[in-house]
Amino acid sequence: MSLYYDRRLRLRVKRGLRPNEAGPPSAILTPSHSRLSTDGYNGSMSRSSPPQHTFRHDAMATTFKIAVAGHDRRYARQAAQAAFEELDRIEGRLSRYVENSDISRVGHLNAGQISVVHPDTFDCLQIALEVERVTDGAFDVAYALRNRSDSGPSFRLDVEKHAVEVLTNGILLDLGGIGKGFALDRIAGLLRDWEIESVLLAASTSTLLARKPPPGVQGWPVSIGPPHDTHHLRISNHAVSGSGTAARGHHIIVPKTGQPAKGRIRVWAIAPTAAMADALSTAFMVMSAEQIRRCCRRQPGVRAFLMESPTGPLMAVGGKSR
Repeated sequence: MSLYYDRRLRLRVKRGLRPNEAGPPSAILTPSHSRLSTDGYNGSMSRSSPPQHTFRHDAMATTFKIAVAGHDRRYARQAAQAAFEELDRIEGRLSRYVENSDISRVGHLNAGQISVVHPDTFDCLQIALEVERVTDGAFDVAYALRNRSDSGPSFRLDVEKHAVEVLTNGILLDLGGIGKGFALDRIAGLLRDWEIESVLLAASTSTLLARKPPPGVQGWPVSIGPPHDTHHLRISNHAVSGSGTAARGHHIIVPKTGQPAKGRIRVWAIAPTAAMADALSTAFMVMSAEQIRRCCRRQPGVRAFLMESPTGPLMAVGGKSR
């Protein structure tokens, strides 16, 4: 791959990119060797590890972070710039708050109408439907205006046309429970094209995706759980996502009833992809412990940690994850 350093990069920065605190005021995507943390899991490397360059960007109403290890900082900065530009494009397709996004256009359709969507949108909806299947309906991106007297699907995907067909009037798709994780998977793929394999990505305080760890390190260190029962993990080629009531209250909806999920304080889901972990952490707030246990047994590489009360222990569910 032939690459060069573009000195005009600073002039092409899109709004939302911001320098790290440690960098010079004029720099964009200025890397730092700082600790990366996301709501209960803290990833940090030892001083003997290769340099870790961290970049930040605002999108999807949150802050995304990319930590790159083992590469020249200018090269890592260019790759992060490309990743964040792709992130903005993904948001423009998936957000229901963006006028004329794929999801917004689907929301204006009546039953029987179809809309061709971008491959990213189609793939995200396919993953969403698969998670809905494996969680027995505990995850549903069409929960908002589903006719609850009708147990049938609200939409279906046309693989040949790459389109969404609406089956229920007044549909409203919401990818808030999977979109950030899906975006992390996509930008991780883009960074792989830049031959960047040792990378840790995070969507603010909700979802983290760990790829290959730096040389000599047994996985990226991640800590989850409350202060009185913290679990320290080493993660590689897996994602961790958390959902709970601490930040936004009882905001997660039980799809089958339309009512807020109550009872569980917080959950963390570990899965091979960030989209899967993101969606499962939402579903696990709705499901019983036994349902979660069955789901983890059926899905390779999936495990969960449940917190039932503020002072209770963190309960591990599922097999081991590397």
